[in-house]
Amino acid sequence: MVDARLPAEWLGSIRFDNLSDRAFRVFAGALMWCNGQGTDGSVPVRFTKHLHPDGDDPDAFDELEAAGLWSRVEDGYRLTGWSDLLHQSTAEEIQRYRDASRRRQKAYRDRQKGANASSDGATASDPRAMRDVTRNVTRDVTANVGPGSLRQTEEKSAYSRRDVTGDVTHNASSPFCPKHPAGTTEPCGACARARTAREAKESRLTIRGWDCTVDGHKYVVDGSCAMCELRPGRSVA
Repeated sequence: MVDARLPAEWLGSIRFDNLSDRAFRVFAGALMWCNGQGTDGSVPVRFTKHLHPDGDDPDAFDELEAAGLWSRVEDGYRLTGWSDLLHQSTAEEIQRYRDASRRRQKAYRDRQKGANASSDGATASDPRAMRDVTRNVTRDVTANVGPGSLRQTEEKSAYSRRDVTGDVTHNASSPFCPKHPAGTTEPCGACARARTAREAKESRLTIRGWDCTVDGHKYVVDGSCAMCELRPGRSVA
């Protein structure tokens, strides 16, 4: 699609200000029609009816001719100074522009195809590319999530690691840890575990509805059951 030009210098120009509204509309219509058809300013008689909504307007045609904006020719009218005075593009210029645009677009598409082909070829010919991606992405996940989670779980469990519960096993009858043999007013997790072990040994832990013969024993660090009278060296039927 080709656009007609209406230069800003025409606004306020005596040459155009003296035109009637109908004449200027016919003139603008002629610019658009000639650009669209690629006639370089020529309007055959049979097409002048398209220049105004009301069809041919002989008075407007004469007015444009008197203003020197177009002239009569054998088969119609020709706008004066199509490329130099009216600053419109010629059909040849438009064709050159279109050809250059097609070449640019084709070159761009060819570059895109070449880049995509190179990328696909590199991936298909070198399986290490995908292998490295998988290894790099999952390595940190398995290293940090898996072992880290297990390590944290083990450190928090009082029944899976003896070094964590060492402060409990030193004396299961004491409600305090080795660091606070006489007790302390400060919060101490080791003292809390010592109290739990002592209460378990004294069979003071109870859970409503718990049956060791069905649900199993709840062992503490010295081998006793916190729920029943099971003690090391003594069985409970």
